[in-house]
Amino acid sequence: MEVNKNQARSSESCSDRLIRAMERFLWTLIGNDSKDDVVTDLKICGDAARPYLDVVNGNDPGNTLSAALSYYQYVKLIRGELKVSRDYLIGIGDDPNDPGVTYSLIIENMTRALRAQDYVTAAFLADLAFIIRSYALCLGNNDRDVCDWIKRAFTARVLIMRRTSNY
Repeated sequence: MEVNKNQARSSESCSDRLIRAMERFLWTLIGNDSKDDVVTDLKICGDAARPYLDVVNGNDPGNTLSAALSYYQYVKLIRGELKVSRDYLIGIGDDPNDPGVTYSLIIENMTRALRAQDYVTAAFLADLAFIIRSYALCLGNNDRDVCDWIKRAFTARVLIMRRTSNY
Protein backbone atom coordinates (compact mmCIF):
# COMPACT_ATOMS: atom_id res chain seq x y z
CA MET A 1 0.00 0.00 0.00
CA GLU A 2 2.89 2.36 0.70
CA VAL A 3 4.03 2.15 -2.93
CA ASN A 4 0.63 3.37 -4.11
CA LYS A 5 0.74 6.35 -1.73
CA ASN A 6 4.20 7.27 -3.00
CA GLN A 7 3.04 6.91 -6.59
CA ALA A 8 0.03 9.12 -5.85
CA ARG A 9 2.28 11.76 -4.30
CA SER A 10 4.62 11.59 -7.27
CA SER A 11 1.67 11.85 -9.66
CA GLU A 12 0.22 14.82 -7.79
CA SER A 13 3.49 16.72 -7.82
CA CYS A 14 3.90 16.03 -11.52
CA SER A 15 0.33 17.16 -12.16
CA ASP A 16 1.04 20.40 -10.30
CA ARG A 17 4.26 20.82 -12.27
CA LEU A 18 2.44 20.34 -15.59
CA ILE A 19 -0.22 22.91 -14.75
CA ARG A 20 2.23 25.50 -13.51
CA ALA A 21 4.54 25.00 -16.50
CA MET A 22 1.65 25.34 -18.95
CA GLU A 23 0.40 28.46 -17.21
CA ARG A 24 3.89 29.91 -17.67
CA PHE A 25 3.72 28.76 -21.30
CA LEU A 26 0.70 31.01 -21.85
CA TRP A 27 2.90 33.93 -20.82
CA THR A 28 5.45 32.90 -23.47
CA LEU A 29 2.71 33.38 -26.05
CA ILE A 30 2.61 37.07 -25.17
CA GLY A 31 6.37 37.32 -24.83
CA ASN A 32 6.76 37.43 -21.07
CA ASP A 33 8.49 34.14 -20.22
CA SER A 34 11.04 31.65 -21.50
CA LYS A 35 9.78 28.69 -23.49
CA ASP A 36 13.02 26.81 -22.69
CA ASP A 37 12.26 26.89 -18.96
CA VAL A 38 8.78 25.52 -19.63
CA VAL A 39 10.17 22.64 -21.70
CA THR A 40 12.73 21.82 -19.00
CA ASP A 41 10.01 21.66 -16.34
CA LEU A 42 7.73 19.55 -18.51
CA LYS A 43 10.42 16.99 -19.35
CA ILE A 44 10.76 16.15 -15.66
CA CYS A 45 7.31 14.55 -15.83
CA GLY A 46 8.33 12.06 -18.53
CA ASP A 47 5.57 10.46 -20.61
CA ALA A 48 2.83 12.41 -18.84
CA ALA A 49 4.25 15.58 -20.39
CA ARG A 50 4.15 14.41 -24.03
CA PRO A 51 0.89 16.14 -25.06
CA TYR A 52 1.99 19.31 -23.27
CA LEU A 53 5.37 19.28 -25.00
CA ASP A 54 3.54 18.90 -28.31
CA VAL A 55 1.54 22.04 -27.52
CA VAL A 56 4.62 24.02 -26.46
CA ASN A 57 6.22 23.03 -29.76
CA GLY A 58 3.14 24.30 -31.62
CA ASN A 59 1.74 20.88 -32.50
CA ASP A 60 -1.70 19.42 -31.99
CA PRO A 61 -1.52 17.14 -28.93
CA GLY A 62 -3.55 14.54 -30.78
CA ASN A 63 -6.10 12.22 -29.27
CA THR A 64 -5.63 12.93 -25.58
CA LEU A 65 -7.84 13.50 -22.60
CA SER A 66 -5.35 15.86 -21.01
CA ALA A 67 -5.70 19.56 -20.38
CA ALA A 68 -3.18 20.03 -23.20
CA LEU A 69 -6.14 20.45 -25.55
CA SER A 70 -7.27 23.56 -23.71
CA TYR A 71 -3.81 25.12 -23.90
CA TYR A 72 -3.62 24.25 -27.60
CA GLN A 73 -6.67 26.42 -28.24
CA TYR A 74 -4.62 29.42 -27.11
CA VAL A 75 -1.83 28.44 -29.51
CA LYS A 76 -4.42 28.35 -32.30
CA LEU A 77 -5.75 31.73 -31.17
CA ILE A 78 -2.27 33.27 -31.32
CA ARG A 79 -1.71 31.77 -34.79
CA GLY A 80 -4.97 33.30 -36.01
CA GLU A 81 -6.58 29.90 -36.62
CA LEU A 82 -9.37 30.85 -34.20
CA LYS A 83 -11.01 34.24 -33.73
CA VAL A 84 -12.48 35.84 -30.64
CA SER A 85 -14.80 38.79 -31.02
CA ARG A 86 -13.81 41.89 -29.06
CA ASP A 87 -17.48 42.74 -28.58
CA TYR A 88 -17.68 40.14 -25.83
CA LEU A 89 -14.49 41.23 -24.06
CA ILE A 90 -15.62 44.77 -23.31
CA GLY A 91 -15.54 45.41 -19.59
CA ILE A 92 -13.46 42.35 -18.74
CA GLY A 93 -10.28 43.64 -17.14
CA ASP A 94 -7.06 41.71 -16.85
CA ASP A 95 -6.88 42.38 -13.10
CA PRO A 96 -9.95 40.87 -11.42
CA ASN A 97 -10.30 43.08 -8.34
CA ASP A 98 -13.82 41.80 -7.71
CA PRO A 99 -14.06 38.22 -9.00
CA GLY A 100 -17.81 38.02 -8.40
CA VAL A 101 -18.53 41.02 -10.62
CA THR A 102 -16.04 39.78 -13.23
CA TYR A 103 -17.65 36.34 -13.23
CA SER A 104 -21.12 37.82 -13.76
CA LEU A 105 -19.87 39.98 -16.63
CA ILE A 106 -18.17 37.00 -18.30
CA ILE A 107 -21.33 34.88 -18.00
CA GLU A 108 -23.42 37.71 -19.44
CA ASN A 109 -21.02 38.12 -22.37
CA MET A 110 -20.83 34.37 -22.91
CA THR A 111 -24.63 34.21 -23.07
CA ARG A 112 -24.67 37.00 -25.64
CA ALA A 113 -22.01 35.19 -27.70
CA LEU A 114 -24.03 31.98 -27.60
CA ARG A 115 -27.18 33.81 -28.72
CA ALA A 116 -25.17 35.22 -31.62
CA GLN A 117 -23.89 31.70 -32.36
CA ASP A 118 -20.30 32.78 -31.78
CA TYR A 119 -19.32 29.46 -30.25
CA VAL A 120 -15.57 30.03 -30.39
CA THR A 121 -15.77 33.22 -28.35
CA ALA A 122 -18.26 31.58 -25.99
CA ALA A 123 -15.86 28.68 -25.41
CA PHE A 124 -13.01 31.02 -24.51
CA LEU A 125 -15.32 32.97 -22.21
CA ALA A 126 -16.34 29.70 -20.55
CA ASP A 127 -12.66 29.05 -19.87
CA LEU A 128 -12.34 32.52 -18.32
CA ALA A 129 -15.47 31.93 -16.24
CA PHE A 130 -14.06 28.70 -14.87
CA ILE A 131 -10.79 30.36 -13.91
CA ILE A 132 -12.33 33.46 -12.31
CA ARG A 133 -14.73 31.26 -10.36
CA SER A 134 -11.79 29.14 -9.19
CA TYR A 135 -10.04 32.32 -8.14
CA ALA A 136 -13.07 33.49 -6.17
CA LEU A 137 -13.36 30.13 -4.43
CA CYS A 138 -9.65 30.16 -3.63
CA LEU A 139 -9.90 33.64 -2.14
CA GLY A 140 -12.78 32.47 0.03
CA ASN A 141 -10.57 29.85 1.63
CA ASN A 142 -7.05 31.30 1.45
CA ASP A 143 -4.89 34.40 1.48
CA ARG A 144 -4.45 36.31 -1.78
CA ASP A 145 -0.85 35.09 -2.08
CA VAL A 146 -2.01 31.46 -2.27
CA CYS A 147 -4.39 32.34 -5.11
CA ASP A 148 -2.01 34.55 -7.07
CA TRP A 149 -1.20 31.87 -9.66
CA ILE A 150 -4.90 31.57 -10.54
CA LYS A 151 -5.13 35.34 -10.94
CA ARG A 152 -2.08 35.22 -13.25
CA ALA A 153 -3.74 32.42 -15.25
CA PHE A 154 -6.77 34.64 -15.75
CA THR A 155 -4.65 37.65 -16.69
CA ALA A 156 -2.63 35.70 -19.26
CA ARG A 157 -5.77 34.46 -20.98
CA VAL A 158 -7.39 37.90 -21.07
CA LEU A 159 -4.23 39.44 -22.52
CA ILE A 160 -4.01 36.73 -25.20
CA MET A 161 -7.66 37.17 -26.09
CA ARG A 162 -7.30 40.95 -26.32
CA ARG A 163 -4.17 40.71 -28.41
CA THR A 164 -5.78 38.33 -30.88
CA SER A 165 -9.35 39.63 -30.97
CA ASN A 166 -10.54 41.97 -33.67
CA TYR A 167 -9.99 45.04 -31.45
